[in-house]
Amino acid sequence: IRPRDWSSDVCSSDLDQIALLRTRGMIIDSEATAATFLASSHYYRLNIYFHKMMDPPDHFREGTQFSQVMAIYGNDSWLRNKILTILEPIEVKTRTQVSHYLGVTYGSDVFYQKNVYKNEPIWQAILDNFSNETSRNQSDPVIKHHRTHYGGLFPIWVVIEFLSFNTLSKFYGNLQEKDKKIIARNIYNVNDYLFGQWLHVLSVLRNNCAHYGYLYRREYPLRPIMAKSFGWDATKNNRLFAFFLVMQRLSDRSLWQEFIQTISDNEKKRPFFHLEDYGFPADWRSYLT
Repeated sequence: IRPRDWSSDVCSSDLDQIALLRTRGMIIDSEATAATFLASSHYYRLNIYFHKMMDPPDHFREGTQFSQVMAIYGNDSWLRNKILTILEPIEVKTRTQVSHYLGVTYGSDVFYQKNVYKNEPIWQAILDNFSNETSRNQSDPVIKHHRTHYGGLFPIWVVIEFLSFNTLSKFYGNLQEKDKKIIARNIYNVNDYLFGQWLHVLSVLRNNCAHYGYLYRREYPLRPIMAKSFGWDATKNNRLFAFFLVMQRLSDRSLWQEFIQTISDNEKKRPFFHLEDYGFPADWRSYLT
């Protein structure tokens, strides 16, 4: 079912929007509270949350309250921020170790050695992307320093910091197999194919969180590939839980335990925060703790 494009319902005011929601069966607990919320979180952004609580074609399930939407929207915001605290050290560690290995193995100018990479067009595209990024940020002190003192060539440990997480995953994927194997083993003791795929899916999750995308009951067309040792078949789960399995595998244990305890504690505290809405099975603790 495709989400209804609520933006086609032209409403001149928050009260008009509230009236429209009522005609579709939503219970408005407080008009003042709902109007204030709609003034800060525009109607179209809430579209997907409305859709998740509706039966086709466009009527809310019996008992659906606006306060429920507000709570779930807030839960998503909280959860996105928590996920980013786990993804950040994974991303930073990967950048650090990839650049260190390549610099030691091939020299500081490895970024410009096209023979190090499997696919020349992909290498060229990443090189062009980096060049565009440095051109847009010419006032950056790091960029100014290397343009002035090194003729515009950047060592790999500088380059790696200017690649987005998504580009970083493509960069790793374009390395020669022997190098990918060593890097994956040295950093996380994992299979290089799985690591490359995980970097890609985690970059998608990171972008979703960084750009305020919804998490509630979201189904992901691209999901992590699971090793048999996980004891979980990811083809059966296209929700957020599958990403948690990968984040656990790549995270520092103490940091992960603190994170997952916070998630568990807040399921008891936050209204309408139910982990099954994010694809967590009833026995999720046996996988994630």
